[in-house]
Amino acid sequence: MKEVYGCRKETIERIFGTAKENHGFRYTQMYGKARMEMKTALTFAGMNIKKLATCIKKWEMVTA
Repeated sequence: MKEVYGCRKETIERIFGTAKENHGFRYTQMYGKARMEMKTALTFAGMNIKKLATCIKKWEMVTA
């Protein structure tokens, strides 16, 4: 369990840190839970697409 917990700072907490720094998650600019859920979903969807594009690019470099 210690090995898995050690990886947490590299994967999970890093994503939330990126959201706070680059996508304005330190403070909320919207009122209401539904609006913030929408903003969060769109932000993390965008981050996932960016991560997917990076993985595809690396995969193409390896297979080429």
